[in-house]
Amino acid sequence: MNKGPFVLAVDVGTSAVKTVVYSRSGRSLAASVERYGYISPAPGQAEAEPETWWDAFVCAASSLHKSGLNLSELSFIAVTGQMHTAVLLDKHGSVIPPTILWLDRRAAAETTELQERLKLPPYQLNSTYTLPRLLWLHRYQPEVIEQTRHILWPKDYLRYRMTGEIITDRTEAGGAALLDWETLDWAEDRLDIVGLSPSVLPPFGKPEETGGKLSTEAAEELGLVAGLPVLVGVGDVLALITAAPPEQGRVTCSLGSSSMVFCPIIDDKKYSDPQGRIYEYPLLPYRLLGGVSSTTGASLKWAVETLFGKEASYDKVIEDALKTPPGADELLFLPFLSGERSPFWSDTLSGGFYGLRLSHTRSHMVRAVLEGVGFSLRFLLDIYRELGVPVKEVALAGGGIETKGWPQIFANTCQIPVTIFTGLETVTHGLYAYACLANGDSSFPEALSRTFQEPTQITPRTRWKNQYEKSYVQYSDLATFANQVLTQDAEPITRS
Repeated sequence: MNKGPFVLAVDVGTSAVKTVVYSRSGRSLAASVERYGYISPAPGQAEAEPETWWDAFVCAASSLHKSGLNLSELSFIAVTGQMHTAVLLDKHGSVIPPTILWLDRRAAAETTELQERLKLPPYQLNSTYTLPRLLWLHRYQPEVIEQTRHILWPKDYLRYRMTGEIITDRTEAGGAALLDWETLDWAEDRLDIVGLSPSVLPPFGKPEETGGKLSTEAAEELGLVAGLPVLVGVGDVLALITAAPPEQGRVTCSLGSSSMVFCPIIDDKKYSDPQGRIYEYPLLPYRLLGGVSSTTGASLKWAVETLFGKEASYDKVIEDALKTPPGADELLFLPFLSGERSPFWSDTLSGGFYGLRLSHTRSHMVRAVLEGVGFSLRFLLDIYRELGVPVKEVALAGGGIETKGWPQIFANTCQIPVTIFTGLETVTHGLYAYACLANGDSSFPEALSRTFQEPTQITPRTRWKNQYEKSYVQYSDLATFANQVLTQDAEPITRS
C-alpha cells in the first residue's frame, strides 16, 4: 500500500510544467518536466498562453505512463504553480488574452499609483503582483476587463481544466494584492479601482480540500481515472517550508533565479521589522519571517552568459572562478539586476561591480557574483539578529545548490553552518504532505518530514573569516549607499 502511486503533484511554472508521483511513504516514484516559452510583445513585457500549460501537462502525464507506473492507483492530484499571473476567463469559461506574466514590467506607473493610494507595505503590493496589471488593462485594454467574469491563477486554471470548478486559495489572493491581511478575506473594494465586480473572485478553499474531481474528458486526455479528487493546492510560495524541517534559528534559503529567505517562528514572540525590510508571512502551516531577493541565481546565469557566451561550459566557468582567491581581489558585486525586493523594496535600484581594476579577469568577476549573492543573504541574516531572532544555521535548497562550491561560499561569506536537506525538488514535497493531510493519515509536518534526506552539513572555513569580514563591511556600506543615492524616497538603512 505504501509503495504504489499515491499523489500526482503538479507544478505549473513560468517555463515548465513539472509532475512528480509520490508513494504514500513519501518516496518519489517518477517525475517528468515539459518546457515551454513565453511571449514578449514589447521590451519589458511578458505574456503566456495558458493552453500551452495544459498541453505540457498532458505530455508530462504521458511520460509518466511510459515509466510503467499504474496511475490508476492514484488517490489524489495536487497542484501548485507560479503566482501573480492572472488568468482571466469570459462568461463561457474561455481565456481572455493577454495573460500577463508576473515578470512583466508594463505596469510600473500603475504600481506606484496604487502604492500611493492604498498605502500598503511593499510585500503586500509590488510590481510583480496582479492588481497593477489589472489597472493597466482597465486603462489600455478596457474591453478585456469588460469581458472578465472570473479570475484564476495558473495552478487554479490547470485545476479548472481538470474539473471545471472555479476555486483558489489564500496564497494567490496575497500574491495578487487582493487580500486583506487583517481578515484574510478578499479586499473586494480594490476591484472598484480596476473596474471589476467582486463576483469575478473565486471562493477560497484550504490547500488540502478537494477542489473538484477529474472530469471524464480530462481523464481521457491525461490517461487517468475519472472522478479522481483534485486538491485545491497552494501557490509556489509553498517552497518556503519544503526545503528543511522547521526549527527555531534555522533560516531557509531557496536558491533559484530569485531566492526566498525565511525563518520559521516556533515560539510565541512577535517579531516585526519597523522598517519593513522583512515581513511575517501567515498563509502557510506555521509562521514565517523573511523576504525575497530578486536576482540571485539569475545574476550568476547573467554573468556566465554575458562574460563567456551562452555556449560556454557553465561548470568550467565556475571551476575557474573558484580558483581565484576568496574576496575576488577586492572586487564586489551587488546582485540588484532587476531592482531588489528584500530588504530595499525598489524597482529602480541597480546592481553592478565595484572595485574593478586592470588586473581583474572574467573569472574574478564570476567569483564576485558568487560572493555577492552570499553577502546579500548575510545582509538579511543581520536584520534577523537585529530584531532578536536567533540565527544558528542556513538551510539551502533549490537549483543553486547544484553549482559547485556555492554552498561552501555561502557558509564562508555568512560565517554560519549551511545544511542541505533536499535536492532540486522541493515545492512538490508540500503537495505530498497536503495529500496526506487530506487522506487523514498524518499531519502536514509529519508527512513533510518523510521527504527530507539525511542532511549534508557544510562548515564555514575560518581561514578566510577576516577577508570576508572586510569584504562584507564594504558590500553592506556600498549596498546601503546605492539604495540611498540611486532610489528616490529611500529611507536610510542602518547596518548594525
